[in-house]
Amino acid sequence: MTTTSDRFGSETPSSLRSRIGNFFFAEESPFGLALVRIVICIACLLVTVPRWIHSRELFSSDGAPTPLALNYGYPDLLPIPSGGLAVVLMTILTFCCATACIGWCTRASLAISAVLYTYLNLLDSISTMTKYSVITSHVLFLLAFSHCGAVWSVDAWLRRRRLGLPPPSLLADHPKFAAWPRRLIQILIGVVYFGASVTKLHTPAYFSGDQLWHWMISNVNNANPVGEWMTLYPACLVVFAYLCVVWEILFLFVSWRGWGRVCMLTMGVGFHVMTTFTLGLYLFPITCLATYFAFVNSEDVVVVAARWRRWKRRHGETWLPRLTAVTRLPRGISGWATTALQPAGPRLTPAGSLGVFGLFLTVVSVGAVEVEYRLDIYGERRPEGPLALKEIDPEVAKQMFSGSKRLREYDKLLAFDIGSNMFGGMITGVRDTFHLGESIIAQCTLSPPHEDMWVECNLHDANNVLIDRVGQIVVRSQLRGNFLYRACDALDPGTYYLVLRTGTQELTRRKIEILPDEEARCRLNAN
Repeated sequence: MTTTSDRFGSETPSSLRSRIGNFFFAEESPFGLALVRIVICIACLLVTVPRWIHSRELFSSDGAPTPLALNYGYPDLLPIPSGGLAVVLMTILTFCCATACIGWCTRASLAISAVLYTYLNLLDSISTMTKYSVITSHVLFLLAFSHCGAVWSVDAWLRRRRLGLPPPSLLADHPKFAAWPRRLIQILIGVVYFGASVTKLHTPAYFSGDQLWHWMISNVNNANPVGEWMTLYPACLVVFAYLCVVWEILFLFVSWRGWGRVCMLTMGVGFHVMTTFTLGLYLFPITCLATYFAFVNSEDVVVVAARWRRWKRRHGETWLPRLTAVTRLPRGISGWATTALQPAGPRLTPAGSLGVFGLFLTVVSVGAVEVEYRLDIYGERRPEGPLALKEIDPEVAKQMFSGSKRLREYDKLLAFDIGSNMFGGMITGVRDTFHLGESIIAQCTLSPPHEDMWVECNLHDANNVLIDRVGQIVVRSQLRGNFLYRACDALDPGTYYLVLRTGTQELTRRKIEILPDEEARCRLNAN
């Protein structure tokens, strides 16, 4: 008879090893990796295409590269290419991102993209290297070791044509491979979120909402009108800050299966979409959402395919003719490609496909250098000579050399809000009408950096007569000063002003109305 200790001593370790083995090495069709490949390459193209025309300036010795290794005292760690070579490298990177997206010579395209993308980012640490570029480099590296080109790719189509196989109609017809590349991408994005949460835990300004608030009222990234609107409700920022940290901590542990996966991914999609509207981020959300497709498994594809077939049975007569009209052009192109690239002669072998790939890559690179040479955006070959620096306006030059000027007191004030409740250090329910007996909280928000300041919030009546005077020191490490008043019986109902001052200078004032309390109003109405 097997005892409990025998079971835990012998079966549990074996079971744990088998579960870990199944987690990383269970065979599956790489649908999720194919989706990651497509979306992450589109994100790369959104980076490389706009920067291609500036390759000479950003990445070559003819321009102004900023190697990351220079900050650590290794200026010659990576070779800096010449202007023409930088254009060639950027062209190869763009071409390989495009071919990896469609799945042509997928592994070679991803390997080249991973190496060149990382190399060029390290040469421009100021603008090209960002958080999303680091994530992208790791994802491209992992995809290069996967079989993400086995489905939904030109490589898979060429393979079927070469072997004379029909298009796969069932999930079992697709090739299967070990799941470890997909698992590593899942762990990668989970670790990224967990590390971000650890950083936020050491940032008090994040939990107070100050960090988010200052990002939203500025256009540091891009225009964000929704973020500017949300700054009117600062207490909401505190709630979102705590929810974000909880989500980032739990993502690595909960997002693997069941409702945990659904909740974590749904919250992640909402989080990244909101960063676009509130912070003006575009490429970072696309990059992170691309990794979410690594959580797509074969069962998800089966469910989606079944729902698609059910939808076709119910609504096919109405919508399928329209879809056929939309897909007529892609099908025509596919048919032309089938006839042109695969005639009745010999099939294109993998070596032949790689040769055609190299030929296209060479032609595109040489053509790109010629195009960049003829565009001459820096005017090096103009008849009148290279572009010269323009002389700046004398008044601007005078301001630049006049030294730093003392900030006006008014410029140090960011906001002045009045309410009766606080949440997370922020005023909730900003208003200007209060009843007798209620608390009146005035909060001034200062723009960093500022020195230690004496700030007063004084109460004046409708005739601007000083009634009460309250002041405090707001040290340089603080961004807010709170002032508490109570609408006590000593104040008659009417109009008052809260005046914010620093020293002898008035910064701003807010008008408030004090009304009779509810009981007095009821008695007055009864009489």
